[in-house]
Amino acid sequence: EDQFIMKAILKYAKYAWCTWLTMKIFIKVSTYYMLRSRNMEAEAYNWITNWGPLVNPFINYIFSPISRLVIFIYHLTEPFRDILYYEHILPIYLFHLQHLLDPPFSMAQHLYVRFLDCLPGMDFGLL
Repeated sequence: EDQFIMKAILKYAKYAWCTWLTMKIFIKVSTYYMLRSRNMEAEAYNWITNWGPLVNPFINYIFSPISRLVIFIYHLTEPFRDILYYEHILPIYLFHLQHLLDPPFSMAQHLYVRFLDCLPGMDFGLL
C-alpha cells in the first residue's frame, strides 16, 4: 500500500510539473508575441530571456551549449543533405512518383476548396 501511495504522489508530481512547464512556456511565448506586436522589442526580449532563477542556469549551462552543438553539426551536414536531396531523392520523385501522387493530391485539394465554398451557405442551426 505504501508503494501505491508513492506511485500516486510521483504521478501527480510529474503531471503537476509538466502542466506548470507547459503553461509557463505558453504564457511566455504568447506574451512575447503580444509585446512584439505592440513594437516593444526591448521588453519582449527581456521577457523571453528571463525564465527565473530555477530555469536560467539550465538554459545557460545545458540547453544553450547543446543547441549550439546541434546547430554546428546541422550546418556541417547541410551540403551532404543538399546533395542527397537534389541528386537522389528529387529525381526519384520527379521521374517515378510524381505522376502517381499528383492526381490524388490535386483531387483532394479540389474537393477541399469546394467544401470550403459550400460552408458560407450552410445553415449550422439545423445541424
